[in-house]
Amino acid sequence: MKERHTMSISESDRLELHLKLRNMMGDDMADILMEHLPPSGWGDVARKSDIDFLATLMATKFEAAESRFEYLEAGLRGVQHAMWALASLMSACFIATFTILATQL
Repeated sequence: MKERHTMSISESDRLELHLKLRNMMGDDMADILMEHLPPSGWGDVARKSDIDFLATLMATKFEAAESRFEYLEAGLRGVQHAMWALASLMSACFIATFTILATQL
């Protein structure tokens, strides 16, 4: 048997295993056993705890992003109010200037 230094399994390794299992247990049992193996090795299989951890991490990140958007939204509301105040001030200045010019004619 080949000496292994890594956990990666090639398709030829899987085929060799399948053939040996067929010789030992018969075709049907070997097929059933092979169907229960993950296609790329157990290292690529996610555990429930992995998924739960990622779900928690994503929820935390989304909460942080939502908080940042709320902060930006509040800042934009402040800018909007400042723009309205500036527009009102400019309108008052325009009316005052127009009034002064109109009375001078």
